[in-house]
Amino acid sequence: PAARAALESALEPGALALENALRMQRAEALSVTDDLTSLYNSRYLSQVLRREAKRASRSGRPLSLLFLDLDGFKSINDTHGHLFGSRALVEAAEVIRSSARETDVVARFGGDEFALVLPDTGGEGATAVGERVRERIAAHEFLQADGLRIRLTASVGVATLPDVAATVEALIQAADKAMYQVKERGKNGICVAGSTI
Repeated sequence: PAARAALESALEPGALALENALRMQRAEALSVTDDLTSLYNSRYLSQVLRREAKRASRSGRPLSLLFLDLDGFKSINDTHGHLFGSRALVEAAEVIRSSARETDVVARFGGDEFALVLPDTGGEGATAVGERVRERIAAHEFLQADGLRIRLTASVGVATLPDVAATVEALIQAADKAMYQVKERGKNGICVAGSTI
């Protein structure tokens, strides 16, 4: 018993330090994670974009950003209520995450808008990723577990540094503008910032 008590006393500070480190790690993860979807949040997106833009500038490699908005999402909230809307957002987040590559950073920008940061990826590669995400969302039947089979589509905007933007702010604006061009043209498509198509 005495040896056990001595061992516990010796290990207690280490266990306490480990517990505190784990708590800090969990708190840090929560500060950069969207509560609903478990994707990264817009705060973290901004940090990643700034870091990756600096890296891209130093290396001379491209950096692309996709902005994605769910077409028809509002009708889920209006018809079935916000709880179903939240469930659909969780499903959409999983479809988007599973469509992205390991090196991509997927974030919920807000509402039903998502963003993907694509390091070392030019416009052509970014368009391919955007098209894959768009197709998978269109093929997914949302809220099946709730007895519904709702189809949604996505409008995707693509922008690439340094092709159409020289700063992070300009990159975000270009991707957002490209996404809204898809919305204006009838939704369910992809638009590359700076293209004439």
